[in-house]
Amino acid sequence: MTRLVALTLALLAALSAAARSQPYPTRPVEIVVPYGAGGSTDLVARTLAQQLQTRLKQSVVVINKPGGAGTIAVMSVMRAQPDGYTLLLGFTTELGVMPHMSKAAKYSMADFTPIAVTGDVPLVMIGAKRLHSTTLQELLAEIRAAPGRFTYGGGLGSPSHISGAWLNRVAGLNVVHVPYKGGAQAVTDVIGGHIDMFYGGLAAAKGAIDAGAVKAFAQTGAARSTALPRVPTFVEAGLPDFDVGSWNVLLAPKGTPAEVVDLLRKEVTASLATPSVRDLLKTQGVEPPRSNDPAKFLADEEKKFERLVRETGVTMEQ
Repeated sequence: MTRLVALTLALLAALSAAARSQPYPTRPVEIVVPYGAGGSTDLVARTLAQQLQTRLKQSVVVINKPGGAGTIAVMSVMRAQPDGYTLLLGFTTELGVMPHMSKAAKYSMADFTPIAVTGDVPLVMIGAKRLHSTTLQELLAEIRAAPGRFTYGGGLGSPSHISGAWLNRVAGLNVVHVPYKGGAQAVTDVIGGHIDMFYGGLAAAKGAIDAGAVKAFAQTGAARSTALPRVPTFVEAGLPDFDVGSWNVLLAPKGTPAEVVDLLRKEVTASLATPSVRDLLKTQGVEPPRSNDPAKFLADEEKKFERLVRETGVTMEQ
C-alpha cells in the first residue's frame, strides 16, 4: 500500500467518524404518509413536520405515497435505511387491518420501531336523513325489520369497513358493504341518500352533521369527542362491545438507533402537548393519544384487529 493510499484511507475514516459523531439530524428528515394531501393523517404529519423542523433545527418534509390501501408507503419505509431520516406516519388501515386481511401487506409491526401514538381518530356513525330513526337503538330495530335492504360505505380494509362488519356481527344485522375510495365521497353519498350509513372520521363528517344534512347516531371512543359533544358514544348508546376506532402513529424502520428514537419521541411528545397543536388537531377530529406507551398500544391494537378481521370474515373483495 503506497503512502498516498494509506493517507487517503485514513482521511476517509476520519471523515466517516466525524460524520457519525455529529448529532442527529444532519440532513432533511422525511415523514412518509400513505395517503394524499388533505386528510387527517396528512394533517397530523404536516403539523408534526412543522414542529419538528423548529425543534430539530433541520428540514422535515412530508412525502405522500398513496396506493395499495396504504401498503405501498408502509413497505417503502420498512425497506428504508434505519437511520432516522425516513419515518412513517401511519393509520389504522395499513397498520392494524391490512396485515391480517391482505397478502399484499408483506410486513408486520415487528418490522418497525414505534416512536409515538400521535392521536386517536374517533369514527362517527352517520345516516341518511330519510332514515326514520333518531337514536342508535331505533336504527338497529329499523334495520332488523328489513334485512339486506340497508347499505353502509367504507374503503376496503378501513376502520369504516371493519366497523360496519362488526356491528353486523354484534347486533345481528345484515347491512351490505359498499366499497369507497375516500371518506368525502361516502359522506356526500349519505347526504344524497345513495347509501344509508357511513362510519366517518370526524373531519370528514362534522360539516355534514353540523349542517343537519345527515343524522349522527354514535361515535367510537371511551368519551365523546370535543368536536361532537352532543353525539353519544356507542357505549352510551347501548353497545358496550363496539370498540373499533382508529388512530395515527409515528414509526421508524426496525433497527433505528435508540438514541434517535428517544430524541424523536421526546420532541414529538412535546410537540403534541403544545396548546396550538392540540387545538388545531381537535378541530379536525384528532383527539390526544390515549397511550404514552406506543409499543404496548400497538401490540394491543394489532391483537384486537386480528380478532376483528377473523371474527367478521372481511376480505378485500367485500
